[in-house]
Amino acid sequence: MTSGLLAGFAVVLGGVLVAAQGPIYARLSALVGGNPLAPAFLAFATATLVLGTALLAGQVRLPDARQLMGLPWWVWLGGLFGAYQVMVSMQAVPVLGVTLFLMLVILGNMAGAAVFDHFGWFGLPRRPVDLKAVLGIALIFAGVLLTASRG
Repeated sequence: MTSGLLAGFAVVLGGVLVAAQGPIYARLSALVGGNPLAPAFLAFATATLVLGTALLAGQVRLPDARQLMGLPWWVWLGGLFGAYQVMVSMQAVPVLGVTLFLMLVILGNMAGAAVFDHFGWFGLPRRPVDLKAVLGIALIFAGVLLTASRG
């Protein structure tokens, strides 16, 4: 099996797991009182434990303080954005359903990606948005409208 095919399967599996996160987080939130802060903390604590164990098992060397201080300020936004998304999923999935929630996430992903590519934000090479990208995002928006109108 080629590495590209394996990578494709891994990405599809990741997509399935992302689809599972919203309902799992929503249920966790409901079971511990409905406020998204405690369950989000528990989710990130679990992730930290798993990643810490993997770091120790793999004997991965962590960057030193000087390396960390030299990083661009915006690299720390990833964790903030992740926390936001986890908390939003806990509140939105029970209201919207998993399908519409993820359709809206994908719409936001693609719109954001087009802007990030166009301006070369976050260290990316600039890739100007063209008509095909705009049409693709418009089709995703049409998919959102179809999904939202189903019931």
